[in-house]
Amino acid sequence: MNTKNLIRFIIIAPIIAIPLIVFLFFYMSISHSEEMFNNSIKNLKQELLLKEKDNTISKVQMAIEILNYENSTINEKLKQKVRDRVNKAFAIGSTIYTHNNGLKSSNEIKKMIIEVLRTMTWNNAQSSIFILDKNGVLVLAPEYLKHQEGENLIGLQDASGQYIIKNEIDIVKNSGEGFLWDTFTRPNQDKNTQYQQMAFVKDFKIFNWYLGSSEYLDITKKEIEKSAITILRNINKNKNDYFFIYDMDGNIILHSLNPELEGKNFLDSPDKNDRAVASKLLDSIKKGGNNFNSYYWKNPNNGLFEEKISYFEKVPNTNLMIGSGFYTKEIDAIADEKKRELEETNIQELNIMKIYSIIFVMLSTFAALFISKKLQEKFNILKKNLKQKTDELILLNEELEGKVEARTNQLKIAYENMRKLANTDFLKQIHNRFSFLNQFNSLLNRYKNSEIEFSLIMIDIDFFKNINDNYGHHTGDYVIIEVTKLAKECLRESDIFGRVGGEEFMVLLLYTSLGAAEEIAQRIRAKIDKHDFKYIKHATVSIGVVSYKKDEDSTDMLKRVDKALYEAKNSGRNRVCSI
Repeated sequence: MNTKNLIRFIIIAPIIAIPLIVFLFFYMSISHSEEMFNNSIKNLKQELLLKEKDNTISKVQMAIEILNYENSTINEKLKQKVRDRVNKAFAIGSTIYTHNNGLKSSNEIKKMIIEVLRTMTWNNAQSSIFILDKNGVLVLAPEYLKHQEGENLIGLQDASGQYIIKNEIDIVKNSGEGFLWDTFTRPNQDKNTQYQQMAFVKDFKIFNWYLGSSEYLDITKKEIEKSAITILRNINKNKNDYFFIYDMDGNIILHSLNPELEGKNFLDSPDKNDRAVASKLLDSIKKGGNNFNSYYWKNPNNGLFEEKISYFEKVPNTNLMIGSGFYTKEIDAIADEKKRELEETNIQELNIMKIYSIIFVMLSTFAALFISKKLQEKFNILKKNLKQKTDELILLNEELEGKVEARTNQLKIAYENMRKLANTDFLKQIHNRFSFLNQFNSLLNRYKNSEIEFSLIMIDIDFFKNINDNYGHHTGDYVIIEVTKLAKECLRESDIFGRVGGEEFMVLLLYTSLGAAEEIAQRIRAKIDKHDFKYIKHATVSIGVVSYKKDEDSTDMLKRVDKALYEAKNSGRNRVCSI
């Protein structure tokens, strides 16, 4: 290459190379940004579906734990029930004796006690007070065994072969009172079926008697099951977190989204789809124990038959199965909405990047033209000047790279803001449910084996549905914003504050004992209680507080704070409860 061509090359090269380099840099940056965006939304719908499935499983298992807990109290409730009956009868008999001793004969007093206690019956006369003397003679019997009064039953055995009367006499002689299990048939029931019952006997020393009463196990089980279902019904008032309960015969026990179905049997439904779905769900439980099922069901929000995914588990040692589900179209709608939000943000960022790329290409072109012109003017003067101009070009390139690097950092900050937007509640720029639970689980795993104390607060706006119904959702949003602002004023910058439901909030307090957390909760409650809400004048919150217990996982801690919140609700609202 001769000198002329070399000079021409040196003059033209910057004009082509510099803009091309700048263009390629921005092109690669834009391509990389688009690739990252596409990867982020590619599996968005599937991730939302998996998240909703996990949430559904958690709801079902929480309901089962409530039922299991209630069932675990059967023995204590049975004991309390029969003990209270016998103690009441004992008090009545003792009072009758005290008031009539010396005024009436012993036989007259006995007769009075027997006739009064004969009227004490329960469960349609299936349970009552019985009296025997310590030789085994039946003094007072249930109505259906009245013909045996006066007989000696010392040799009576139950279905398991126990000598019941002998065992009862041993208890009152040795301990004065006590419990025992026995197994008998029931009045007005199948005589081939044996029923387990718990009895309580108590020494009545005045006449060498002992009093007793018993209760059938299955009756108390049904009462406890009914009580547990009432608890679940109250929890189930939030239709976003609903679940439903059937028995294995197809009877609908609880169904908050379709309460008109309660008490009916799916298998007897005139609707062919209802029967088919019920058979499918019951068969899946019998075969697999617990699983997800997909079927079409009428959506109460729009009246259309849509695909629904439900999860079921059979409650151990019961005839019940509990399930919860969601409509896939609702997940699709959420995914599409999030996708639109991300697309809008991405388009804005890409447009900004494109504008900057055009500007920098133009600037680099002008710079290249200027440099080339100067090189053309000075090239033949002195080699020293050529080196000087070359150094200037290097300096200019470094400055350009600095600007490009600064812009790249700005783009990184913009992307971080976009990610933060996806994890922040849109009303008040605090953690949303997904973000809060991520933070909560992460910090729990980090500190649960340390000596650091930390606590969890759950806040619920009282009667929030009434606010929305009476004043409109705009006012409801205003109340949420105000409550958020007031709560944040009571918190530290290190506290993690998030909105986890429509009107529910949670606060994770590190380095905070239960007592300190209760004080913070009381400040929040009082501040909100005193606040003047300009549209509705007054609003209150109920707050549950717990502190971390050793070896507790996140699910247990969330259940305890939820239980504390419901205790605050059930005990009158506008208060703080801790457990």
